[in-house]
Amino acid sequence: MRYLGIAILLLAACNNEPAGFEKPADGLDAAREFIRAELDGDYARGELFILRDDEDLRLYQRYVDYMKKRPAKQLQELRASSILVNKVEELSDSLQIINYSNSYSKRPMDVKMVKKDGEWWVDFSYTFSGNLPITE
Repeated sequence: MRYLGIAILLLAACNNEPAGFEKPADGLDAAREFIRAELDGDYARGELFILRDDEDLRLYQRYVDYMKKRPAKQLQELRASSILVNKVEELSDSLQIINYSNSYSKRPMDVKMVKKDGEWWVDFSYTFSGNLPITE
């Protein structure tokens, strides 16, 4: 019985999603939620959308570290900005490339969305290497 309790605690600890959190059913909505979290500086929420592999999580943490060092005024402008979806390219039923910008920087960027196990995830290694020139 003691081991059952430990197993339940471990399973609960492995679930990083807050209570009541559900990912959107389509890639575009998942991308919008991820982008909004990033613009708002809500990196814990943004991480809920990152593909669960070591490379993506490592790159995302590097991005978060970089963003936390940005000037407060820039972060405020990002929070106040709107998401502008320029193009949605559906490569298959489980792969989308969404080109977007925001009203602050107006720089077009891509986010790659991958459907895995029925959920849409951000392939951050694609996003990072494709359009986020961040230096350490």
